[in-house]
Parts: sequence; C-alpha cells; structure tokens
Amino acid sequence: MKHRYITALIAALIAASPAPPGLVMMASAQQASSSSFTEEESEDESDGEDEESIDADDNQASVRENAVIDFGDISDDDIDIPVPSFINQSRNHIMLNGADWSALRKAFSNAATAPVSIVHIGDSHIQADINTATTRELLQYDFGNAGRGIISPLKMSGTNQPSDYTFNSKDNWSHVRLMSRNWDRPMGFTGASVHPLLQRSSITVGTKSTDDYNPFTSVTLFHGGKMTIDSVVGEGGRKVNFRAIPSRDYTTILMASQETQVTVYFSSTGDLTLYGASLSGNKPGLFYHAIGNNGATYATYNKIGNVGTGIAALSPNLVIVSLGTNEAFGSISPETFYNTIDRLVRNIRAANPDAQVLLVTPMECQRSVSRTVSKKVATGGKKRRNGKRSRRRTKTVKSTVRSYQRNTNITPLRNEILRYGRDNNIAVLDWYEVAGGAGASDTWVANNLFAKDRVHHSYKGYHLQGRLLYDALIDALKNN
Repeated sequence: MKHRYITALIAALIAASPAPPGLVMMASAQQASSSSFTEEESEDESDGEDEESIDADDNQASVRENAVIDFGDISDDDIDIPVPSFINQSRNHIMLNGADWSALRKAFSNAATAPVSIVHIGDSHIQADINTATTRELLQYDFGNAGRGIISPLKMSGTNQPSDYTFNSKDNWSHVRLMSRNWDRPMGFTGASVHPLLQRSSITVGTKSTDDYNPFTSVTLFHGGKMTIDSVVGEGGRKVNFRAIPSRDYTTILMASQETQVTVYFSSTGDLTLYGASLSGNKPGLFYHAIGNNGATYATYNKIGNVGTGIAALSPNLVIVSLGTNEAFGSISPETFYNTIDRLVRNIRAANPDAQVLLVTPMECQRSVSRTVSKKVATGGKKRRNGKRSRRRTKTVKSTVRSYQRNTNITPLRNEILRYGRDNNIAVLDWYEVAGGAGASDTWVANNLFAKDRVHHSYKGYHLQGRLLYDALIDALKNN
C-alpha cells in the first residue's frame, strides 16, 4: 500500500461518550439509462402503424444469485484511492443509538495482548471479499494480524470464492449452498455445505501469497456429524505434528509448526457436512471474518436458524450485518423486513451477548428493465408480369430494449434499518447516505465505481467502500 492509516487508542477511548445520531439528507438527480437491441423478424400481409409493447421488469432474484460479476482490473490493488468529492464524508459516522461500545473500545485498546474478532455477514457484496479485504488489511495494519480467519468452501459448492485462500479437495463431494432451492444436507452458518462421498477423504486449506503473509498454526473445521482427523500434511508432502480437539460443532487442529497450506486427512461415518474453516496464528491482533453469499437476505440467514451459535465459536467482539440489497429486488413490506432484521439480530445476540452489532444500510443501486418494441416496416411489393406491383408487404421487427432505472425499493428498506437501530439501541452506519444518498447510483456509474450490472461495485468502488468503513470504525472507537 502507498499509505497506511495509523491510530493509537489510549485510555481516553474507554471514557469517550456516544455522539447523537445525525439528520438524514436527501438529494435528487436525473435518471440515466442505456439500451441494447436484438431483432426478430416476421412477415405481415397488412399495412399498419408502428406498435410498441412494453414487458415487465425482468430483473429476477435468480439473476442476482448466480451472476458472474465483472470487477474490472483486479491487478489494481492500491486500496488507498482518494475519496471523491461526492462522497458524504460528514455522514461517515456510526450512529450508536444508545449502544454501549465501551467494552469494544477496551478490546481494541488491548489488541496487542488478546485478539479482537469482527464478523461481517452479508450478500454478494461480502462474498467477493474485496471491500472487506480492504477493511481487514487496514485494521490489521493498525492492530495486528491474528490470522486470516473464516474461509468457506464456496468454490466447492459451485460459486465464486475470494482469491486469497485455498479450500479444495481431490475427492468427490456433494454440495448445497444458502440459495439452493432445497437443502438435502444441513446448512451451516457460512451458507455453504459440502459432504464427502467417501468415508476416508481429505480437504486442503491455506492462504495464498499476497502482500499480507498469513501463516497459521491452527485450523478450526466447522462441521456437522462426526469427523476423525487421521493426519495432517504440509506443502511438499511434509508430515505435520498436530493435536486434534473435537467439539460438538467443530474440530480444532493445533499444529507444532507455522503453515500456509495443509491437507487434512480424515474419516467420517456418512453424516459429515463441512461448512468452513478458521485459520489462526494463535497470536494477538485482529480477526476480520467475512461471511457472504450471493443473493442472501435477512430471511435466508434466518432460514439457517443457528447463525448466532455458529459464529459464537469465532468469539466476536463486533458483528457487522450488511444486507438489504436483494430484498429491494423483491416485494417485501417494510414491516416484514423490519421483523426479519429483528429475528437475525436476536439470534446473533442470544448466542453472543457480549458482542456489539452494527447494521449497514445498502446504497442506492439500479435495476434493469426491458421493453419489447414492435415496428412494422414496408418491404415493397414484387413486380408482376403485367408491370404492376403486388400489394405492399410489411414485416414486423421486434426489438428488446434494455435500460436501467433507480431501484426505488432501496429507500424504504434503508429507512427500516435506521428505524430498527433507533428502536433497539443497535448501532447503524448509513452507507446509503455516505455513498451520496438519492441519485448516488448515477454518480457512481459516471465515475466507474459500479460494475456493469449497476448493483455491484467495480474493484475500485469496493476498495472505496472498504476504506470508508475502516474510517467509520476508527472514528467510532476514537470519538464516540
């Protein structure tokens, strides 16, 4: 990185008092759209006027769940990009809403002696681990790197996976993921579940070579069913000395050496499902665990039922929840949405009573709409033998016109997140307002911060979001 952000948290942080929530400012902008065309021709014997028929919005949930996301040039890894002038930095402050963050501040101030754990739960914005990787790197620079933390078998379950870790197997596995229509296997808190088809199998986990070196001395495998660890092998086929500590929901493997990749050989009895692994250096510093699933909503995480219990093994000091975008592409009432927030937050807090919760609102995005335009075009009659032309013929040309418009469903859902935070003393970061409020999606498109679908961000857009979340967290730890 070209620049680092250094903070020193001292005893004054613990005594700091919360700041009042700010007012919400709104802005407006003109709608932007673009079009593409495909043509279908048909013969029509009659004359007539041009016709236009408009189809309904075709942006369905299934498109978002499994979309191939173009993040642009991922070789550009400078995460310290300048903050554009249209970003509302004056609003980049966490509203505590009466939540007491004094214990969280103390945990951060003691990070040099005991690890701090953050768990960030979300949808596809989090699954790609671009914005969260930025926040992780900045925070770990300040407070120390305790380890990579949670990794999920996303690629094994048939979806995109962050590029900085390995989670694979040479054996045959079946899988189910959070947004699968039916779960024929138990679903874990990570939203991914893989099942070995052999009683003796293996799994390879590790970190890849990046700017931040992430060796680990322990692996915690989260699973359902019985798992017996037979052996652990490091890179190059080197045998690793280990001790396995089984538990009801996970097995921890303590190793005598630092590793960056290991293959774990294990036995099972046919009931095993594997959900993920946490890689730890067994040292102080900070963990930033990211759990994201394409297409996820508050309701789909509620469907798992044990998210709070699952993340409890990560000992979170802070749980960040960034959801709401996918709900805005469906038809959910504000009241129902409010209740789904409440159910997930209660589930998290019941199993993690000492953890603080931070809700993040979604920013304005856009949805694609299409219309079919039917136009009759004269083709001209054929000349007959007597020199006269036959009756004029026409053909109907149908064009599918695709454009984009602001997804107005975002605003009422964002308002419900704000209301829930105020009602329940839960901290909220209003990313909607920080990103620019109403009309921000047009500005982000114009500045190449959105991906082509205008729902996800570009690589630089995610870098910017991750940096701004870091700024907001540091501000809350220092000033609230």
